[in-house]
Parts: sequence; structure tokens; C-alpha cells
Amino acid sequence: MKNTIFLLLFVFALFACEDDDSAFDPSMEGLEIKFTPVAGGAMMHYNLPNNSDIFAMNIRYKDWQGLDVLKACGYSGDSVLLDGFTRSQEGIKAQISFVNQNNEESGAMEYQFSTLDSAPWSFFDDLTVRSSWNGFQVIYKSPSVVTGMVHIFYLGTNPLTQKEDTILMSSFPITQQGDTLSFIQKQERSSNTIIVRTEDFHGFRVRQEIYPDIDAFRAEQWKMSASDFNDFGLSRESAKAKTGVEYLFDGELKGLERLIASAYEDKDARTGTEVYGAYLAGPYAYRKPMILDLREQKTPAWIRIYCLYPILAQHAVGQVTWGNVWIGSYEDKVPCKISVYGNSTSSDPDDEGWVYLGQLDQAPEREAVTKRWSRLTTDLASAPKDVDDLETKNPIYVDIQFPPVNNKYRYLKVLVLDTFDTSREDGINRNQQEYFTLQELEVYVKKD
Repeated sequence: MKNTIFLLLFVFALFACEDDDSAFDPSMEGLEIKFTPVAGGAMMHYNLPNNSDIFAMNIRYKDWQGLDVLKACGYSGDSVLLDGFTRSQEGIKAQISFVNQNNEESGAMEYQFSTLDSAPWSFFDDLTVRSSWNGFQVIYKSPSVVTGMVHIFYLGTNPLTQKEDTILMSSFPITQQGDTLSFIQKQERSSNTIIVRTEDFHGFRVRQEIYPDIDAFRAEQWKMSASDFNDFGLSRESAKAKTGVEYLFDGELKGLERLIASAYEDKDARTGTEVYGAYLAGPYAYRKPMILDLREQKTPAWIRIYCLYPILAQHAVGQVTWGNVWIGSYEDKVPCKISVYGNSTSSDPDDEGWVYLGQLDQAPEREAVTKRWSRLTTDLASAPKDVDDLETKNPIYVDIQFPPVNNKYRYLKVLVLDTFDTSREDGINRNQQEYFTLQELEVYVKKD
């Protein structure tokens, strides 16, 4: 019996020796590894040994939540990203082993690496939350390696419960180039509490910051009239053509007067419809001041200018009122560059106290026609059939916005610097005398 037991022990020992001899244990000679910290992890650069027994390399480590992570790499590459971290860390342990063709794994070697703050964490380092008209703005920059999501909330009223709650405004992935995002709120509030939250792509929250008391800068239209406007004689007044300062503030935004008059146009005369129901300034009206008196100190929000809606009527030319001004062309009288200034005490256009507020700055060239704010005025396919049809159309306008800061002014100075250039279509400049036209002008101010 004893002999049998000794014989079995000898056989087991023999097999154990054979297993040890066949274990996968390649040489480490030639292995090169270097770690470079990056946002949210580290880039491991490697050079595998010149060993045909080695098929791949495994890297094992724990992420920021303590979960096991396995990364694999081989001879086809020279680097691998070790991600899964939020904050910058040092001394993170990684176990590295080799794998052969039979998926047998060698013993592990331990290395250490460091990381940088991830994009969902460092997102807040270059984040600005600031006031904007009727809402707020979020401006951010990002690191070179970006991952994760951002959620923007504000503290408002839940429409279902009518109780105070966080209202989601937007969710978006962090982008490498950063962004400037403007949010307009439907719920009217004088100031806001903004909540910005980030999470990784696994849905785990990374960081949250709260920004209280962000002024919402609610805006309202400020009623203006012809008596509040001074263009120092630039206006071309005509009762017959219905042009003048009074049409700048009459509330008609699309061209109703012209649509009605177009029904009586003499097509055979080829002089077009002379009626516009608009403001016309010139000659040589570029860079000439127009002064708006707000009648009291207000914080200006923006001015809004309108142009004529497309009307199926030929523009005036020849022996009709202002035919020598329009010369059959409207689009080249529409402003593309405007500067606006504010003054709290003086309406003198030459006073030194004018403060720059904002501008309209679009390219005048015909090549930019598809980008101009007034491009729809040439879209005759959308021209209204009648007055009722015109009422269903949206007006064409552009806003010249001013900074949302609590500076008050009584006077605004408006300078039209240029109009769109349509001369390249046939080589004829029909606005050599620098006229410009506005269908309507509106002023918006901060709501008290």
C-alpha cells in the first residue's frame, strides 16, 4: 500500500514539473513603455519585444469608480489610451502581461501612471455663465481630448406641478473647439439660478456647479415716434411715394402700402410702382448720423430694422417720384453695415461722450447674397397674392444687439456705413449716391 502511494506522488510531481516547463514566460528584453498623462487618463506608448511567442499585451487597472478595466494591444500599434478617470491622479497601478497565440497569459509586471483632469471635470475651468437678453449664455473651452456630456438647467417652475424645479434647457456632448451657447427662457424671471452638470459617457455624474443671481435682462419694445428721431435732413419726404420719417415708426413692417399701390401700376409705362411706405435717406447718407431720443435713461437691448417683403411690382425708375433714386433696384439700398452708439446726456452727434454699443456687419458683395439678412426680399416665389396673404407672412428683419450690461443712455446714434452691392450682376452700380432705405425701425430696452 505504501509503495502505491509513493508511486502516485512521484507521478504527480513529474506532471507538475512538465507543467512548469511549458508555462508561458517570455523574456522582457526589448519591452519599452512610457506613460503620458492626458485628459481623463494616460496615453501608454509601447514597443513590444521582438519575440514570435508574444501575440498581444494586456493592461489591467481600476478606473475612478474602482471598476476593473482591461485594455489589449499588439504589434499593429504603438500606443493605447488608458481612460476612465475624472480627476488628475498620480500613482495609479497597472498590471501588464503578455499573451501568446493560445491565449495563455504570462505573469504580470506592475507599472504606475498619472492622469490629468477629464473633460467633464475641467469643463468648468474655462466656463463662463453670464447674462444675456431674455436668458443667459454659457461659454466654454475644452481640452484636446474630449469625452462626456453637459446638461444645462435653470431653477424655474415645473409646468406639471407648478412648484419650483430644475428645468432642463439643453444636453450636448463636449466638443473639442468649445462653444458659445445662448439660451432664451420662456419663463419670465428677473434673475436666474443656472445649474451646469457634467457626466461621462457611461452616464455617471462627474461634477456640478451652481451659478446664482444671473440677471435675465428681460427686454421690451420701447415705443418710438417720428418726433423722437432726427436725421438732420436726410429723409426724402414724399406724400405721393409715401416715403419719410413717419413710415419709419408707423408699425407697418412688410410693405402693405406698396402691395396696394402695385394693383394700379401701369405696366406699359415701365416706370414701376413709386409707392413704398418706407424711410428713404440720401443722397450721400452713408456715415451720416441719425439720433434716437428715448426720452429717459434706459438700458438699450437692441434695435431692429426691417426691409420690404417681396412684392410683385417693378421698382421705380424714370419719370416718377424717386425714380432717379431707385433706378429699378431695391436690394442695393438695404443696409449691410451699421454702427450704433449711446449717450446719456447729449444728442449732439459730434459730442465726445458717445459709447459704442454694437454693429451690423455683413459682406456687401453679391457673392454673399445668400447670407445677407435681407435675402428673402428677392424671393418672388413667396410674394403675397393679396393683402390677406401678406398678413400671414413673417416680416424680414435683423437685430443689432448690444451688451447685456446695466449702462443707461437717453440717446442712440445710428450710422449706416454701407449697403448691399448688387452691381456685379450686370456691372451697373445703381446706388452711386449712397442712398439707403428702412421699412421700419424698432428699439428694445431692458424691462424695468
